[in-house]
Parts: sequence; structure tokens; C-alpha cells
Amino acid sequence: METSDFLGKPFPCPVCNVGLRIKISRTLKPYCMCLECGIQIFFRGQTGINRLYEIIRSEVAVAEEFNSPARAIFLYNHLQSLKRQRQRLEDKQGVIFRDSDRDKAIASLDIEIARVRSELEREVEEDKEKEKQK
Repeated sequence: METSDFLGKPFPCPVCNVGLRIKISRTLKPYCMCLECGIQIFFRGQTGINRLYEIIRSEVAVAEEFNSPARAIFLYNHLQSLKRQRQRLEDKQGVIFRDSDRDKAIASLDIEIARVRSELEREVEEDKEKEKQK
């Protein structure tokens, strides 16, 4: 296992289900932080690190394994998080002197918000189809 096997890979927050990116600590162990909840998760034991590695190695996003209602809640929470991030950037943006980099970050968040909304809509449509098949 290399640190590059973990770096930047997605992992859901166990409290709010917001997607987190795995980082590498000074001790070269994986960890992640949720800015929404304020929690930090450190994978210190070899067993936990190995389990995390298996999840990542299988390339199955943990959020994809959720059943439909849990997946919808995950998407909703992620959408709310993106909207809060966007609002924070807007609040920092000047009216007269706009920061072009901040504008680009806001535009990127707008694109991600639209993507997550469409994903949530697809989830609803899939649930409706499953209900019809019953």
C-alpha cells in the first residue's frame, strides 16, 4: 500500500454523509476531515487502514452502496453542503471589486450543484420505476 492509493479518494462522513477526500497525515496514515460537522477521522490501526484500502481498491464508492433512501439523503446533504460553500464564497465576494478566481470557484460550485440535483432527480425516477415494477 502506498500513500498515493489513498490520497484524494472519496469517503463519506459518518455523521452527515458529505463526501470527504482522504488526506495523508505527517505520519503517512490516511485521514479525513468534515468541515460541515467538524469531525476528523484518523485511520491509525493497520486493520482499519487495510479495510479502507480494500474499499478504495475495489473502486466502489461507499455512497453507491447505499440503498435508494440513504443515497437520496446523501445527495441531499451533499447538495446542502455545496450551497453553503457557494454562499460563503458569495459573502466574501466584493460588489465592486470582484475576485475573478472566486467567481470561477462559484461557477464550479454551480456546475456541481446542477450535477448533484440531476443525480437526485435520477434517483427519484429510478425509485418510481422500481415502485411500478412491484
